[in-house]
Amino acid sequence: MADRERGEDRGGKNGEKSGDDATIRFTRRVLIVIGLASLVAVLLYFAGQLIDVLLLVFAGILAAVAIDGVVRLCQRYLPIGRRWALVIALLLICLALGGMGAVIGPRLAEQLPLLVEQLPQAFRRLTEVIQGLPGVQTALAEVENPASLLGQSVFDRFTAVFSTTFGALTNFFLILLVGFYLVLSPHDYMKQVVLMFPPARRQRVRQLLSVQGRALRLWLLSRLISMVFVGVGVALGLVLLGVPMAGALGLIAGLFSFIPYLGPIIGVAPTILIAFLESPVLALYAIGLYLVIETVESNIVMPLAAKEMVSLPPAFTVVVQLAGAAVAGVAGVILATPLAVVAVVAVQMLYIEDVLGDDVDVLGE
Repeated sequence: MADRERGEDRGGKNGEKSGDDATIRFTRRVLIVIGLASLVAVLLYFAGQLIDVLLLVFAGILAAVAIDGVVRLCQRYLPIGRRWALVIALLLICLALGGMGAVIGPRLAEQLPLLVEQLPQAFRRLTEVIQGLPGVQTALAEVENPASLLGQSVFDRFTAVFSTTFGALTNFFLILLVGFYLVLSPHDYMKQVVLMFPPARRQRVRQLLSVQGRALRLWLLSRLISMVFVGVGVALGLVLLGVPMAGALGLIAGLFSFIPYLGPIIGVAPTILIAFLESPVLALYAIGLYLVIETVESNIVMPLAAKEMVSLPPAFTVVVQLAGAAVAGVAGVILATPLAVVAVVAVQMLYIEDVLGDDVDVLGE
């Protein structure tokens, strides 16, 4: 009887001890979850405060990826080490930029100030024509502030987009500086990033970073092809149509082609305004020219020139760009798509392949 009571006491104590252990484990897990959630919240807060700096750093990474692509191209065709390939790559880039500046720089220096001067006049004339259409005045009469829909405030927003875009070029040299330091020793920076992960996952992280770099290089190649084709095509077409300042308008169209889908819509606006200033019919011809160039670029040039190019679904890309605009304005729109490329590669490799175990065609592989 006594032995049975002692056994029950021990069983009760063991049960209480197991219950206490379960409570401790549960409490520990809750504290870990709260700690991780707090850490994520703090990181998101500081990321929001430093969003401009983070985007600048990512732009520097893009510059490093672009330079590294030229370095790899030199190493592919020349039996030299990376250091000499980097020197040759930088010389080639400088020669290419200097040559372009020497060829088209003087003409652009004349046309760009004239373009900035005539855009307000073109916009006002377009506004007057639209207000003169049947029914427009009646519709505007029902609006408390018609200028908010059609007039100077709209033009202010329109020109603000361009001024902000070109104002961002003041960070150009800083981006190049970050990219230059990154491309000098990319493996050292990659090693520091890999060390932040557990040893068992470091090899996979290296693979992830390598694939992300290749995906960004292919994406940048596709954008470069698009920018050159659209810029040259628009400039030559506008010359044939007799639209003034064709070189400057072609440059703007080419630069905005860096932004998929939304960029061409923004880039064609100055062309339409300047052509409309000459005549409405010329503006229609300019729109037709732009549609032809974009169609040829999307369906013929890109598939032939970059067979392994990286692209994202149009709807997904536009949504990402709108989200980037809401978070970081113009800079968010410009960098939203390459950021999405990096994120998609991470999801495909770390979640779809590693967690779900499914096979997927990873971007860049």
